[in-house]
Amino acid sequence: MAHLASDFILVTLIAGAVAMGVPEQLHLSYGHSPSQMFVMWSTDQNSTSKVFYTPAPAEQTSNWTLVQGQCWNFSYGNPDGLQMIHRVNLTGLTPGRTYTYYVESSGRITRLYNFTAMRVDSEWTPRFVFYGDMGTYSSSGPPILSNLKEEADNPETAAFFHIGDIAYDFDSDGGKNGDLFMNMIQDIAAKMPYMTTMGNHEIPYNYSHYLNRLTMPTPNNTQFWYSIDIGLIHFISYSTEIYFTSGPVSDQLAWIEQDLKAVNRSRHPWIVAFGHRPMYCSNDDSNDCSKVKSRIRTHLEPLMYKYGVDMVIQGHEHSYERLWPVYNETVTAENYIDPKAPVHIITGKAGCNEDYDFCTDPIFKSGGPWSAYDSWAPWIHGYGILKAENSTHLYWTQKLDILEHDYKNDAIVVVQHHHGPFGV
Repeated sequence: MAHLASDFILVTLIAGAVAMGVPEQLHLSYGHSPSQMFVMWSTDQNSTSKVFYTPAPAEQTSNWTLVQGQCWNFSYGNPDGLQMIHRVNLTGLTPGRTYTYYVESSGRITRLYNFTAMRVDSEWTPRFVFYGDMGTYSSSGPPILSNLKEEADNPETAAFFHIGDIAYDFDSDGGKNGDLFMNMIQDIAAKMPYMTTMGNHEIPYNYSHYLNRLTMPTPNNTQFWYSIDIGLIHFISYSTEIYFTSGPVSDQLAWIEQDLKAVNRSRHPWIVAFGHRPMYCSNDDSNDCSKVKSRIRTHLEPLMYKYGVDMVIQGHEHSYERLWPVYNETVTAENYIDPKAPVHIITGKAGCNEDYDFCTDPIFKSGGPWSAYDSWAPWIHGYGILKAENSTHLYWTQKLDILEHDYKNDAIVVVQHHHGPFGV
């Protein structure tokens, strides 16, 4: 349905005047195709779910397209948070086009935002922001929040990936902490897709907060795993939590193998997998990755190796660690030139809420021979940037906030001329 200039004038005149009841916690995520985008938000009462959008830049003469969605009540594990969740699925978007949009719930509206639909051309080489284990931290948000907002304004950034342990915790304070976190990231997530995977802090109330507050392009209406092609990379998200909650382990393994087997490596030469708990780590704790017989490694590493997954990005440990290419605890090379096994990254230092923000999981000793670099110290936070420059060069940069936003970078380039299964 098209709407004319009167809608635009209405927005510009009253958006600033509406204070109470404005839809909040606005966030985007990619859909099942490049022409889709999910838009979600929350309100304090049952109301309409409408998104108005138009190709940018929006003008007073623009025609606005209206798409209506669904609204449902979310109270399980959320007695004191906003309980009405809204979701609209935008379809038929033109790949690579930037749109201006706003949302409306029963006459209450947001300000205008822009987003860009996913490009599909082979020349597109975007960058991606990765981190795990980020909570509200303080009333002003985690220490890296201002830097993340700058990353969202970078025109080369296509999406954010939060790899589990979100908000610390969604259900804290009766759900109010989840509301606080989603509002803290709105300036990021309302502009570009905020992609996620679940961590152990999403387990309470049978994952109810994760499954209600977020929508990922999952198969069969589940949100435990999914994959998505963006640029030159095939991303695959898997759940590590099912190994600790009697979850559908065999279903996920079957899906991962089917998905990896079907990747078109000529179009998407790089495969990047991400899940919450690591397969390896050097941390001085009793977590799964510290054990000789890691559950995660035992179940997932053979498939990653079999199908030539180039990089595995994880969180959970509140530290940063970069590994040499490794399989079955054996380092295949102490460099990243045509690696013969996956390269593992741990980036779980975005700013959690545990232990008075001390965020334990220290590294006091050298790790195994597979550990190439690690960084851990109290109140040091950071995030990673991933970019596939072309079919042979994959760049990873970890930005470490040492003191007062004086960032030190750890950077590598993975060079791969022979994409495909390892061990062949």
